Amino acid sequence: MKLPLFLVSLVACGNIAAADWEKQAAEDAKQDRKGIAFDGQSPNKLVCDTTLREMPDGSWVMVMLGGGDAEPLPENGIFLTRSADRGQTWSPVERQDFGFKHEGDTIAQVPSELMVHGQRCTLFFSTHDGIFGGWKSWLVHSDDSCHTWGKVEPVPGRLHQSTFIRNHIVTRDGRIVLPFQHYNGLPAGTQVPEERMKRLSFHISNPCNGVLMSSDGGKTWSEHGSIRLTEDNAYNGWAENNIVELNDGRIAMSIRGDRLGGVLYYAESTDGGRTWPPLACKTDIPNPGSKATLYSLGGDAVAILHNPNSKHRSPMALWISFDGMKTWPYQRVLQQESVDGPKGRMNYPDGFVSKDKQWLHFAFDDNRHRAVHYSAKLPPLK
Repeated sequence: MKLPLFLVSLVACGNIAAADWEKQAAEDAKQDRKGIAFDGQSPNKLVCDTTLREMPDGSWVMVMLGGGDAEPLPENGIFLTRSADRGQTWSPVERQDFGFKHEGDTIAQVPSELMVHGQRCTLFFSTHDGIFGGWKSWLVHSDDSCHTWGKVEPVPGRLHQSTFIRNHIVTRDGRIVLPFQHYNGLPAGTQVPEERMKRLSFHISNPCNGVLMSSDGGKTWSEHGSIRLTEDNAYNGWAENNIVELNDGRIAMSIRGDRLGGVLYYAESTDGGRTWPPLACKTDIPNPGSKATLYSLGGDAVAILHNPNSKHRSPMALWISFDGMKTWPYQRVLQQESVDGPKGRMNYPDGFVSKDKQWLHFAFDDNRHRAVHYSAKLPPLK
């Protein structure tokens, strides 16, 4: 499915002119708020994979990958900071301890999703040897808004190995759906040029994408889909897939496509996530190989946070579609460039929509050392 990038004249949502959306975006920008939750500039400390969630007790929690000054490294770990005043101030960043020895295949830890469902929070994370050797994926629950954690459990089935679990949704019929990116490894006998093997040594190869689904609140799970971006078994890249439910029950998935044309990829399930196509297709949405996150705003209104640039992770932008991701008439830049200038990168936006659907609260990492909280004002949706 081709997704048009720009609207020429009139757009969906009441035939509002594109110029009117530009005016609305300018008005919304005046109400935006942001703050710095953590800055490891001196000495430089890694900030990556930032995730912002509202807790059952009303506080906000930001989870991030930290430790060392790059990723992957043996020093990498999971860190948490909390705000009790909606992002105005933040607690000191604390490393989380889940009982793993900091040695061997569990020396490094990487968060990938913090799911808030009712009164329970579930953190999905991975352990590895510092360069993604021995990579395994886990989940752990908290019933007190991430102040304490329960017993660590493996992600079910084959997805315990070489998998990242990504942002969950809850469908209109109450199912929890979690996208995953899983790495199958090279089939026996695959011939790979030497220059590509150097890159494969740092990342697992042959990825597929799909979803985990639960109809009983997360007690049991079923796996669905095996979506690829290319038929090349030696392809490797971080998919960082995100999903959203559309008005007619379809589930749309966006997928990062590293070195595959500088755009996002798209896959769609027409039966609520149970079946998926074998191959995703290209969109016209520029992407430099970076995480983009989707947010349902109700009906067929969908927001995306991303870097709309095929070559660099800037700017940080908010786009909104009102017709189920066919067109994106509302487009505005939230931050033009990194705090470190045009060569700096802004990465991994991840957050939540306020209950009144007036705000998109999220976090992103600014050039791998600054954890930024951003509250973007959303346009009127009715």
